[in-house]
Amino acid sequence: MHITEELAYPIIAKLKTIVHYNINIMNESGVIVATTDATRMNHVHEGALFVLKQKRPLIISEHDSDRYHGSKEGINLPIEFLGEMIGVVGVTGSPSELEQFVKIVKVTVEVMLQQVHFHSQLQHKKTLMDNWLLDLVHPHYFDERKNESFAHHYLHLETSQNVQVFLIQFDDISTHSTTNLPLSMVKEEILRRMKLQLPKVQFQSFITDSHCVLGVPSSICPTKEEACHLAKRLHQHLQEKHFKVKMAVGNGYSGVKGYRKSYVEAQNCLELQESFPQFTDYVHIQDWGIMDFIKQIPIEIRKEFMNRYHERTIHVSASLRYTLQRLFDCQLNMKETAISLHIHRNTLLYRLESVQELTGLNPRQFDDAILLRFILLIQEMNKEA
Repeated sequence: MHITEELAYPIIAKLKTIVHYNINIMNESGVIVATTDATRMNHVHEGALFVLKQKRPLIISEHDSDRYHGSKEGINLPIEFLGEMIGVVGVTGSPSELEQFVKIVKVTVEVMLQQVHFHSQLQHKKTLMDNWLLDLVHPHYFDERKNESFAHHYLHLETSQNVQVFLIQFDDISTHSTTNLPLSMVKEEILRRMKLQLPKVQFQSFITDSHCVLGVPSSICPTKEEACHLAKRLHQHLQEKHFKVKMAVGNGYSGVKGYRKSYVEAQNCLELQESFPQFTDYVHIQDWGIMDFIKQIPIEIRKEFMNRYHERTIHVSASLRYTLQRLFDCQLNMKETAISLHIHRNTLLYRLESVQELTGLNPRQFDDAILLRFILLIQEMNKEA
């Protein structure tokens, strides 16, 4: 670690507010890089050179100051970091008055440098994680071997374990009403809170200002039900903090290619939620069933399919469409459908007969019901395309 002006100045600025002695911080070359006395900035401190060479403290009395050019009466102590001497801290004044005080200053400077260093290390690791995840979820470009190697060598991720991706969509956190913090700090606070809820998360990062990715080991929630329970808990926690969110969960896979697949599934979940808002705000990919399969069909093919039935379905009213939806939800059970709609069975029969007259498809017959189900789903999905 090298002591620079950028590192040392904030330390001096803080010390200046609480002590009245002149304090200097010198780098490994004996140059003053931060001081409470601006006239001494960037001067070579020969007392510091002595400390660096002899690897021991130096007390300069009033009579000795001429022996060390650029130095004044005071005490100079080595600054140590991880067992190495990286600089010198000096306090100007009578040595008899400074003996205990300068030791406190030395410890304070070392602790603050450690904090800066470790914060820098964390920020560096966070940047590496952010860049790796952006490559992992890139919509067009993906180099599996490069991404896998980066995960092992730089992030020390064990990619052989199964991980399922939780994709969280925030509703404009930049206007979050409970704080005036910058967006970057709001996102850091969100990640910190989620880390507390899930301390064993494999990876986490914001990939956009509104979308956050969590890689949750499948060992934490091995079943779909447990994954949904965890998603619900996270959703409630964020809502309690006044964040409006939607959450989607992919299946668990191993390897970066598997992690990317889980992300795509979670992304499909969010897109399906836009088409079918009646679903909860936390959904697993397995909850969509046939809807997920239809979504994988290219939009051009879906439109071509719908063109065959457009004339027959265009006149089906919203009321009849809702009746069909309830029929499908009740697995074609007439009695349950009538109860759910709060209508008589004969009224339900009349509506279904109206559908048959308009479309030529009988909702009470299995094959026709499947076709009608497909048509309704594709119409909803095509609205978002």
